[in-house]
Amino acid sequence: MSSVAPFTASIAAMYQDALLAHHRAPHNRRVIESPSAVGARKNPVCGDDITVMVTLESDAVRDVAFTGRGCSIATASASMMTDAVLGLTVSDALALADAVDRMLHPDAGQAGSADAVPEPLPDALTPLRGVAPFPGRHGCAMLPWQALREALTAKR
Repeated sequence: MSSVAPFTASIAAMYQDALLAHHRAPHNRRVIESPSAVGARKNPVCGDDITVMVTLESDAVRDVAFTGRGCSIATASASMMTDAVLGLTVSDALALADAVDRMLHPDAGQAGSADAVPEPLPDALTPLRGVAPFPGRHGCAMLPWQALREALTAKR
């Protein structure tokens, strides 16, 4: 029984209220009619499919939205990503995507613990820390960030 309790607590942390709230009512889930750039990613393992549209103005993200289907983690991550990068420069948005990747990626050397974040992330992204101990879900969390990276690097 004692080995089950930490796992249950970790699962509860992963699906914390903020993450589920983003999944149930995702922010910026819509189509941008004339985006400056588009990135699209699919996860062949689970079927998640996210397209990110970005409107750029003077090297800043003036609008960002997403469409697609995904699990609760992919949808919540996309919702949080759109909130986090709105108004950032392209460089800062890419740096933020890299920071999220380092938080989740096992090669970061500190992944696997919700408390082991190598650098501060915006508070709005804190719920993603709950995914860190679950490597099998990192792809779901990173999918919208990879689509964003694809869109932003295509414009450089």
